[in-house]
Amino acid sequence: MTVIHGDLSRETQFLQTVAKALGRDKALSVAPTRQEAGPPAFWREQQFENTQPLALFKTNLEALTGKVVIVRDGSEATNQIKLWLKVLNAKSAILWDHPTLRKYIEPAQLGVKAVFWNNERSREELIEIAEQSDVGITWVDYAIGYTGTVALFNGAATGRSVSLLPPTHIAVMRQADIVPTMSTVMRELLARCGQGNLPSAIDFITGPSRTSDIEMDLSIGVHGPVRIWAVVIED
Repeated sequence: MTVIHGDLSRETQFLQTVAKALGRDKALSVAPTRQEAGPPAFWREQQFENTQPLALFKTNLEALTGKVVIVRDGSEATNQIKLWLKVLNAKSAILWDHPTLRKYIEPAQLGVKAVFWNNERSREELIEIAEQSDVGITWVDYAIGYTGTVALFNGAATGRSVSLLPPTHIAVMRQADIVPTMSTVMRELLARCGQGNLPSAIDFITGPSRTSDIEMDLSIGVHGPVRIWAVVIED
């Protein structure tokens, strides 16, 4: 009983501290009635210039050691990826078999062995290829300016292993698909939900893999790629 009384005392003290910080005389005994749900109105009503999402995305991803290069079309995007593969001394790459990625990127011009993630191989074989590939190349459905995040929609031809297993992840996107905030992506997903058009999984990736769970010692690339580089196509 002594332990319970001690816990209640600490809980009461904690709630009183929170109430004081909120300008209240004492902690509330019943939950307050909310006037709105989700993000506050001032956040939803923010206005952005056309170029702001791209500028924010570039600044925030590069702050996390990422790279962002802006090109005019698919030809320049292919050349940029080829240059990065040469810098990395890469010998192989695995790509999503995504129709828009195929539209912009010419795998035969990359100068490395390129394999598509699709149903022409078994899942086990594709995972093994992804493990051994130097680079994984994906198409980005949405990128988020405020956090430098890429949102990848997974499916049969867009496997998660492509962005997870190789040491370098190259993400390709259109400038038009870079949005300011996460809430924009969520609204799009809600619309898709009503149409029965959701992907099997969605990855939100912000910078390279990092962890500090052991002695607060920051380690990069333990649970995923060491690098994430982005090609933004203005087209």
